[in-house]
Amino acid sequence: MKKATSILMLGIAVAVVASMTPLKWKTTSIDLGQVSKDEVAELTFEFTNNSNEDIRILEAKGSCGCTKIAYPETAIKAGESASISANFKSAKLGAFKKNIRIKTSNSEEYTYLHFKGEVVE
Repeated sequence: MKKATSILMLGIAVAVVASMTPLKWKTTSIDLGQVSKDEVAELTFEFTNNSNEDIRILEAKGSCGCTKIAYPETAIKAGESASISANFKSAKLGAFKKNIRIKTSNSEEYTYLHFKGEVVE
């Protein structure tokens, strides 16, 4: 019984550590609402480095060529805040859902930031 309890507790501890993310995002999803065709919508995703080490953004890539992304080129120190900004150029009419894929220096996993809306005339 003690062995089973120890294994269970170890599993819970691993799950808790795996669910902690070193970057604490203010939001990972933005609804732009209605955007006029050919308008450039600006988005900002703010975050804080909650780890004890510097973190670098290695990659920030949009799901399409309609999104231009800017991110910090230098390391974000422990406890510091920064942001990733994007410009979305709305060309096609109708609803859209896009994402930005983020890769950091301290994780093998990607973080996905999402935005949506509707392009109107």
